[in-house]
Amino acid sequence: MSAILLLACLLALTASPGAAQDSAVFILPERTPAPPFTLPDLSGRTVSSAQFAGKVVVLSFGATWCPTCTSELRSLEHLQSRFPNDVVVYFVALDGRGEADVKPYMDKNGHRVPVLLDPRMAVAREHGIRWIPVTLVIDRQGTVVGRAIGPREWDAKEALDFVQSVLKR
Repeated sequence: MSAILLLACLLALTASPGAAQDSAVFILPERTPAPPFTLPDLSGRTVSSAQFAGKVVVLSFGATWCPTCTSELRSLEHLQSRFPNDVVVYFVALDGRGEADVKPYMDKNGHRVPVLLDPRMAVAREHGIRWIPVTLVIDRQGTVVGRAIGPREWDAKEALDFVQSVLKR
């Protein structure tokens, strides 16, 4: 599975130059409940999706070895700071060695976006993630309402407007 994710990341790097600047989120016509999950964060605490009840959740699935995945971390941080009480943002790291790979990268680069560790990709598989980066937007009722394939500028107007529209539901 790691080889498939690596290939997908490499293919994303060769995509059109404008793709990295895209802020569009695919609004899903067929909405499905987000599967419940429990994952550790970088502090070793267990985080459960049940903790997010009543909030909009943004889960960005990626890996620290994938440049297109890490390119959106700053804009995810800005998104979280824009809606600190209503939106929960997590980078779901699929790095094979978990914390050993992720923590040094996040510390070295000064990233503050909260991280969940999914080194066996169990939660990613439950969400149908086959390549990275993929970001899911989950509404207050726990339904997946948006899916972004490839990196996005989460602090761009189009993305902020989408998140705002989900908050109003």
